[in-house]
Amino acid sequence: MGFDISYHPMSRTQMEEWYFAPLKALRDGDESVLNALMESQGEEFFHEKFVDHMKYFTSIDEGEPSEKGLLYGLPIIGGFFRDYQYVRGAAFSFVIERHPEMDRYRTPWSEVLPSWLPAPSNDLIEENYSAGIFIGPDHVKELLRDIESDDGVRSILTESFGPDNLGVFQFALKDAANTDSGLIEATEVMEVQPFDLNKSTCYSDIRFCDPRGALIYREVALAQVREATGMSDDEIAENVVYKKTEHEIPEENAPKPEKKKGLLSKLFGKK
Repeated sequence: MGFDISYHPMSRTQMEEWYFAPLKALRDGDESVLNALMESQGEEFFHEKFVDHMKYFTSIDEGEPSEKGLLYGLPIIGGFFRDYQYVRGAAFSFVIERHPEMDRYRTPWSEVLPSWLPAPSNDLIEENYSAGIFIGPDHVKELLRDIESDDGVRSILTESFGPDNLGVFQFALKDAANTDSGLIEATEVMEVQPFDLNKSTCYSDIRFCDPRGALIYREVALAQVREATGMSDDEIAENVVYKKTEHEIPEENAPKPEKKKGLLSKLFGKK
């Protein structure tokens, strides 16, 4: 089914304030930390969706794989507060798998997470709907420098991401570096339907998803179908069916995140 990858800049302080502290308090039966966080947000904040997600992640058993459970909530929740980037099919986890020397830029989750939240068995992406690697603030800046100055690093990343998506990844790195933040990798926080952006879905706040990666995916997908079928873009949108495997979260007995339709077309300049 492929991977919808997103990159979420976040500092350790933001991780604690936005997710770890309210989540731990909720798991202990205390809603005051969550309520205080909610009260500090403006009217346009997606309060209901945010609360539903927090309650869902509170209900997850600590014995569940962290990367698909408690840790997966971190980038989703972070996307309610801060801009993030979308890339179709390319991930730094995949770069590390092909080029183990690139693992030097990864910061182990075991060094980041609070003691009550189990670290994943593998920091790299293994399946859909999960968290991936974390690149700590120092490694973010190091990687940015090496992309510019080390031909070997740049060649590896260009081969893995492609030049357009590498630009998106670099933008995420620069956003993180400018605020002394790390960068969290995740899958399927944002799921783009390339033939009809209005049918894309997002488990976080779609308004904070930068559109450039989705537009790259849209153009690549349209070009492939145009070449194979000779259809126009309008014909593709009307006739081509895009399918992905059903998502695995939340569980049937948990609150279902609201799917926002129509907003993407406004964000991406579509009528």
